[in-house]
Amino acid sequence: MPAVYTFSRSDNEILQELMRVFSSSRGTAREQWSIQAELLVEPIGWDALWKLSKYFCKKFEVRFPCIAIVTVRSVDFESLSTCVDVQSVQHETVSLPETVEDVPLIELWPTIVQREQCINVDTTAEFIDLLRFFYNDIWMPWDDDENDKVLLPNTIQDRMQLWTEIHDGTIPNCVARSIILLRNSAITAHEKLKELDSSICELEIPDEDDSLLPPGYLTQCAEMSARLDGLISKWTLYENPLIRNEYLPKARSKWQKNKNKKNVVALWKGGSPFEFHDISKFLRSRLTNEHTLTMTVSAEEGLSLEPEELVVCSKVYEVPEMPLSQISMCSVNGSTLKSDDMRSCLFMLSEECRLQGLTLHCALVNTIIVMRSGTLHISDCTLLDDSENSQRDFAQGIVAMSGAKILLENCTFDNFYSAIVVHKGANVELRKCLIKKCDVGIQMYSGSTVDINNTKINNCTENCIRCEVDRNTVVTENIMQGLHVAPNCKIGSGNLQKEILVVQQDFDLV
Repeated sequence: MPAVYTFSRSDNEILQELMRVFSSSRGTAREQWSIQAELLVEPIGWDALWKLSKYFCKKFEVRFPCIAIVTVRSVDFESLSTCVDVQSVQHETVSLPETVEDVPLIELWPTIVQREQCINVDTTAEFIDLLRFFYNDIWMPWDDDENDKVLLPNTIQDRMQLWTEIHDGTIPNCVARSIILLRNSAITAHEKLKELDSSICELEIPDEDDSLLPPGYLTQCAEMSARLDGLISKWTLYENPLIRNEYLPKARSKWQKNKNKKNVVALWKGGSPFEFHDISKFLRSRLTNEHTLTMTVSAEEGLSLEPEELVVCSKVYEVPEMPLSQISMCSVNGSTLKSDDMRSCLFMLSEECRLQGLTLHCALVNTIIVMRSGTLHISDCTLLDDSENSQRDFAQGIVAMSGAKILLENCTFDNFYSAIVVHKGANVELRKCLIKKCDVGIQMYSGSTVDINNTKINNCTENCIRCEVDRNTVVTENIMQGLHVAPNCKIGSGNLQKEILVVQQDFDLV
């Protein structure tokens, strides 16, 4: 992929640039950005990387994330969107239309090298970067409501201060997560209301005839509007720095008081008294007086409590997107965890984590687990992808980044493009595991370590083990340095010379 523009601004520099955009104090957020876009954005002919949003991935039935190289045919300054010609896609097997309309500017990353030398996109790239920050981190959905008040510079200052306090540690992590989840919930509720309105517009029902409305429409609108109003009220308390400063000391004191306790959260959607008896028995067998137990229905609420241990008590749970660390997850009688929406990975983990007795599903995600650093122990778990055409979608089971140390015991990987990807500086050990029906069983890079013991890898359409090596990596009898396969393993046909592919690169991989 070609190199794109990147910018490094301090929080104060970002604030000053945002204040210039909103200096007129007239109109909605989108109207004020549109005025600036007409002045700063090239109207036609520039190249960019298009990182497709979840909306477009769903529309074109491709797995998120997906990246394409595009050329902008035109810019709609009023809607801050573009019409683009698709030049190529990151994965050759993914097909997109030749021309796509209504691509938001914030999904485009202008490339440093342009095919048309007369095109200068420096200012365009800088504008889009600021626009993207605003809509990803500062914007609230009511900012663009035409009937709402004008978005004032003071509001921008308050939100920028809140964003800074969330990211510099001024606000305790548990409270910061609650604020981020609150914002995401408000955006989701607003989007659902818009979808309901759009569905009625498509039906072309007269305003005065409610009898023609779909069953349950009015109830859905009323419930979602009430939910959004409640979320707006809560958000206002956090957004106002005076109120926030009174609340934070209490939250910090509560957090300090509870941080030494072993916090356990049980997720249960409810059921029969007999089921609760079994759950209670399981919990009593694992917990002591040193633990604090909270039982909740919501996975989002449960994870925001930053539990040391999460016990899943219902058969299936959808989990929200949030980075996790220092957490142990298990189930009472075997539970399936899956994503609640399309995103890049099911779990982003770090530090010390443990997973036991779970089925982790690749539905709606590209990768089940990304281990950034630290240690991860997974035992008695099944990782699978049973979605249609999953092999061509490049789904991955586990990705071990530099600094990650992963132990897998009695685990099964089923139907991935790559079951396990091990980057430079990572260590993965497999004991009594099964990898089946994948394109590539294990993909490893120079500088990584993989130990395989009493493990089976079979029915891989490309390679059981694929090694990407640099010029300094030692390869002996088709086994790269860092790969250790015990004699009690069954790797494909059993002929390691055939089942392990070593690819020599002309550059050092990182």
